[in-house]
Amino acid sequence: MRTGFAGLMRAAVIAVVLGSGLITGVEAQEIRGRIVDSENGAPVALVGVLVLDRDRNRLTSAASDTAGFYVVEAPGSGEYVLFVQRLGYFENETPLFAVETGGVYAVDIEMRPEPFRLDPIEVVVRNEELIRYLTLEFGMNPNQFSGFRAIQGAQLEEAKVRAVDNTQFLRFLYIPVSHGFDVCVGSFGMDLPERGVGDAGGERQCGQLFLNGIQCRNEHIEEIPKETVAVVVTLPGQVRLFTREFDWTFNPAGYAGSC
Repeated sequence: MRTGFAGLMRAAVIAVVLGSGLITGVEAQEIRGRIVDSENGAPVALVGVLVLDRDRNRLTSAASDTAGFYVVEAPGSGEYVLFVQRLGYFENETPLFAVETGGVYAVDIEMRPEPFRLDPIEVVVRNEELIRYLTLEFGMNPNQFSGFRAIQGAQLEEAKVRAVDNTQFLRFLYIPVSHGFDVCVGSFGMDLPERGVGDAGGERQCGQLFLNGIQCRNEHIEEIPKETVAVVVTLPGQVRLFTREFDWTFNPAGYAGSC
């Protein structure tokens, strides 16, 4: 997760105890608030709101509505961090704050826009279009997944130019790829089931590779023409590549090549 910008935004976070022990029938710890654009104050919809413990383990998550409001429950009393992420904005997080059993807390958060620097000759996927497709694909907003990134535009094109092959292409995008007994893609630190034996003889974890929604065998990574890739999406345990021909109306056109 990118958290370098978080320190600059912490002053924009407001945490207030609204009540304690006021919820009847269940001892819930509720955190609620609104997420707004730091530049114009407009509400930011479809933001993934993650509750992390002090060791940065993900506990629960929710998404903001069209008015920017969200409600999420903490699993118990303790100290927590709220981490927020959305395509088109810099990620942000609150300072560590304490939650008591039965308390209701208000936490408003600002997010700074992260504009895409796009090559005008490239096919550009609108944020809403991509989010809508992935939401239909997974049954939930992808911003709620820790590690979700969608890479396109200048960053993607620069990686294509610099890379000599697809392994290097993904590595330039900070997506790990290793070769050994298995080819492992985007798998480090993602709590995946063990699969195969690594270069040093130890067990290793392997993520999944997809092209236009179709799973490919990891060892076929170099068969995909990187010049056709328009968007790279990372999710827990998955790397998904989408070409310019992909149909974002949830009727994928497919890929002429083989996986």
